[in-house]
Amino acid sequence: MTDEERLRIEQECIRLQNRYAVYADHRENEKFTNVFAEDGSVEVPDAPPFVGHPAIRGSIEALSALPLTYRHIIVNSVIDVIDENHATGLCYLVVFNSDAEPDASGARPMNLPSTIGEYHDTFRRTPRGWRIQTRRMQRVFRRTDDPMRKFVAKKD
Repeated sequence: MTDEERLRIEQECIRLQNRYAVYADHRENEKFTNVFAEDGSVEVPDAPPFVGHPAIRGSIEALSALPLTYRHIIVNSVIDVIDENHATGLCYLVVFNSDAEPDASGARPMNLPSTIGEYHDTFRRTPRGWRIQTRRMQRVFRRTDDPMRKFVAKKD
């Protein structure tokens, strides 16, 4: 594998990490689902793993239905290319969310981040291009008054 091919794979994987965040934040549920391989999976604390496109789509649809505005900030991506069809990665995430009403301009009051953590990823080249095979979120910090928690608690 050439250095150029390795860099191209790294860039494709970083694009997937970023698209995951943007598609989730903008409630583009089908695009979000298609960031993953058909048999891909997502693991987040306090929930069972979501495996396969139907489960992943269901999880993002449930998140999109919450009366929250949220933004995922993805930084410090590190991609390790294993071969021409596989890679692993890690990136940091900072998540802001708010259930407050927007002001006249559409902005909500600024809160501290609700979560700071890491995504641990595996990537695979599929017939449709590079996709996330597995994504595991590891929280490092979480606000105890995270607005998301009250909505999750209502479901229990």
